[in-house]
Amino acid sequence: MRASHLFSQAFGYEPVSVTSAPGRLNVIGEHTDYNAGLSLPTVLAHRTFVAAAARVDDAVRVVTAHAPGEEPVEFELDSLAPGEITGWAAYVASVLWALRERGFVGSGLDLAVESCVPIATGLGSSAALEAAVALAADAQWGLALDTPAGRAQLAEACVEGERLFVGVPSGPLDQFASLLTVPGAALILDFSSNPPRHWAQPLYFPEYGLGLLVIDPGTTHTHTDGRYADRVAECAAAAEALDVETLRQVADAPYALRRVDAIEDPLSRRRARHVVTEIERTRLVAAELSGTAPAHERFVTIGKAMYRSHASLEIDFEVSTPEQDAAVDAAFAAGALGARLVGGGFGGSAIALVRRTQAHRTAELISEAMVDQGYAEPTFLMV
Repeated sequence: MRASHLFSQAFGYEPVSVTSAPGRLNVIGEHTDYNAGLSLPTVLAHRTFVAAAARVDDAVRVVTAHAPGEEPVEFELDSLAPGEITGWAAYVASVLWALRERGFVGSGLDLAVESCVPIATGLGSSAALEAAVALAADAQWGLALDTPAGRAQLAEACVEGERLFVGVPSGPLDQFASLLTVPGAALILDFSSNPPRHWAQPLYFPEYGLGLLVIDPGTTHTHTDGRYADRVAECAAAAEALDVETLRQVADAPYALRRVDAIEDPLSRRRARHVVTEIERTRLVAAELSGTAPAHERFVTIGKAMYRSHASLEIDFEVSTPEQDAAVDAAFAAGALGARLVGGGFGGSAIALVRRTQAHRTAELISEAMVDQGYAEPTFLMV
């Protein structure tokens, strides 16, 4: 395994454990998590691996295959403080810091990171790194948290680390999805409680010859430039305008859109409208996945919900990019059942619900359409 090889090359001895966590693919339910809403993620086969061994001192040394030739990043656990580690290693340090802040005790660690999760494409690469590091700490510190309930605690620590140590006010969707979703299935996450209630949702696409085609137009995204934080603040302002603690309370109440339309500030009105309608779309997709109507009708309904989700993210939430919009439009023209941006937006990928037998041709048509519009040729991943 490459993580083990990297570990032995960097540190001169063999690792004691190798843990891993998958990237996340959100079927629907974007920007709902920090509004106490609902999301429906699944996970990729692509994973981040962490080879690890405990040390006898307080030092942490971490190396990644994505920075070949660089010396290991080193820091001391007892002196960790928010903001003192930057770059990719901040996500590693944040998890260890958060676990210790929660009262868990452990020594220093040697860590080697190898990942095949596409980076900065909206597929949860940072959460996969955090989750794999949390599992490595669990294994090396003997925390006994590799259970469903324990993994929820690890996910909470990952979220706290990203928010308080790294400084990104992200929602908890990615970390809980990476640590709790069963491969080949989806997970319904209800963020109205903390930790979120969750239950498995079978994802029947393969049984009916369908799949999710990831379209990466090559525009990376980041949540550290302040725009994500702006959306969090704007949703809080919308909730305040509606005299509720969270927008979920509006989504669950009668005449939700009538209340939203009465918001005086147009920006708050648009932000609230996206969240309220996205929660309803998530409910709809979950119901159709479990429904008994003819399969074609159910999947057409799911596809329409995906298109509407993208339109809402583009117009009301203003987080899509021209490349993502072009990818979704091209997917529609190519006959995809549904398509939408995936992840928090501001760059990254789109996904399309397609028939597997037509996936290759659909990808060709999307690529041709985007190149004709002057965009770079996208890359694809079939899930």
